[in-house]
Amino acid sequence: MKRFLFALVVSSLLSVVQAAAPDIYVAYPDNKAKVPFDHVLLEGSVTAGADLTINGKAIDVGLDGLFIEWYPLAEGLNKLEMKTTKGSETGSLSYEITSNLPKPLAETPTAIDVDSVEPYANHVWYTLENGLLEVKFRGSPKGTASFMIGDKGPFKMLERTAADFIGYNPVQAALELPGMYEGSYVLQPNDSFDAAPVKVSLKGTDGNTVNLTTDGKFTYKPLSQPRVGIYTAQPLDGISSSTQVARNGFGRAYILYPREGSKFVVVGEEASVYRCKIAPGQIVYVRKDRMRLLPEGAPVPNQFFTTIRTKRLENRTQVKFFLSDRVPHSIDHSAQTNSLEVKLFYTNSDIDYIVSANPDPLIRDLRWSQTADPVTTVKIDLKQAQLWGYTVFYEGNTLVIELRDPPSISKSSPLAGQKITIDAGHGGEDSGAVGALRVNEKDIVLAISKQLKASLERRGAIVTMTRETDVEIPLLDRSIIADKAGSSVFVSIHCNALPDGVDPNKNRGFAAYYFQPQSRALAQTIQDAVRTLAPEIGDDGTHYQNLAVTRPTQMLQTLIETGFMTDKSNLRFLMSQAGQFKIADTIAIGLERFYRNQR
Repeated sequence: MKRFLFALVVSSLLSVVQAAAPDIYVAYPDNKAKVPFDHVLLEGSVTAGADLTINGKAIDVGLDGLFIEWYPLAEGLNKLEMKTTKGSETGSLSYEITSNLPKPLAETPTAIDVDSVEPYANHVWYTLENGLLEVKFRGSPKGTASFMIGDKGPFKMLERTAADFIGYNPVQAALELPGMYEGSYVLQPNDSFDAAPVKVSLKGTDGNTVNLTTDGKFTYKPLSQPRVGIYTAQPLDGISSSTQVARNGFGRAYILYPREGSKFVVVGEEASVYRCKIAPGQIVYVRKDRMRLLPEGAPVPNQFFTTIRTKRLENRTQVKFFLSDRVPHSIDHSAQTNSLEVKLFYTNSDIDYIVSANPDPLIRDLRWSQTADPVTTVKIDLKQAQLWGYTVFYEGNTLVIELRDPPSISKSSPLAGQKITIDAGHGGEDSGAVGALRVNEKDIVLAISKQLKASLERRGAIVTMTRETDVEIPLLDRSIIADKAGSSVFVSIHCNALPDGVDPNKNRGFAAYYFQPQSRALAQTIQDAVRTLAPEIGDDGTHYQNLAVTRPTQMLQTLIETGFMTDKSNLRFLMSQAGQFKIADTIAIGLERFYRNQR
């Protein structure tokens, strides 16, 4: 029996000794990573109380083992031999990072970078609208370049120079400008191209010429009758998703949020999108898998409408546009003029009759104008300084904009009875930003969100959480949860992190993000509260950004970046219980101030 006990004691002591051996954890980047920069953000931790060297050089390590280095890289393969020591115990880790710095092609021999040649996708024009073909490639600098479309040409191309891009960062210019050749062609009325290949040519300083045919082909077949497409997607529960939009270019910014059944005049194609004309001089791009072309001969959308009405319902007011067909629309909210401006495309107004609910607590006035042919603009002047949200939908062919009443706010307890949704970002397989102290973003923000929930409930708020455990919730479902809960405010909690190539010593602090103008004051009030009550976090400002959880209009929505996980002091603050409580409490104070200001 004594031998057995002695063996257990020895075994336990050996386990303690083995456990005491320090280890090295690298949160970012991955081993054998390749980066296009001369520095890399190297972050991780060693066992608390241990030191760290990389290739024999001492690294700044905190007592908690944290290290975050803006680590310089030599061009090519960098081998990092990491060693850590604590007392008499040591640990080691071998790491490899490759720096592939972008650089111009050599002047000789003459060459063209195959992957840089555009157009890389087919272009089709049905009309002369927006009939501009752009051709570009990267090749050996100081050459003479041209392109042909089928057997038409050659057309000149010019190399970018710093003289033509005044103010360009010299370092960036040295990498990006030399050898970048660009040219364009404007469609002519007598042109006719049928899947014509686009060929580029570069004659270099060594006298050699290199020719290449682009992947994208060029078609122009003028139609005697315009093509019409009908939008086939329906926003999920009224929440606009990233695929249910019309953009101002292939893969570019959001312009419209079409509803199912809206019709467009299609004037061309580019890769996976249709090019659509919605107004004189205005083209939008719609994904082909979100639109069905009507048979040839379908008339273009073009309607007159005569009637606008407002209707008062419980806790909301509807503005109804009685249309004969569904058309694309845009809504622009101006906090400065306290109004909503609605544009109805392919629409001519014959409005001499507006019936308004009376009295109405939300709408001061309705006015219309014919701002283009055919675009009708309706301006909805609001009574309330703060717009609390609106929903847009069709009832048959009647477009409805439903404005939400402001909540009833107590003077003594502004948050009492207020419905607020707290969204802990990421979760499940989506860990968010990796944590150098071995706790990832998803876990930190969940802890802060739970603290925020408790802080708001102490103030009388009715709080809904999108998640209270480590589960993954689709982005759109988060706003839908808030919508179904009847929340007036949605706050998404996150931690920030820097992308590759950015010095971590220059970015830290708390930030609030918004997209819809109605949410600007909410984001700013929370930002101001944290800036004044928790200045140790740092102030990263208030940001306008189109994000999935700031895009919906049904309620006020803001995304909070509580601090940078790539900043040592921010990360330690985010990891501590005291820091999590302070962040949560100051956000709650910001929300309380916002509601109080809206009385």
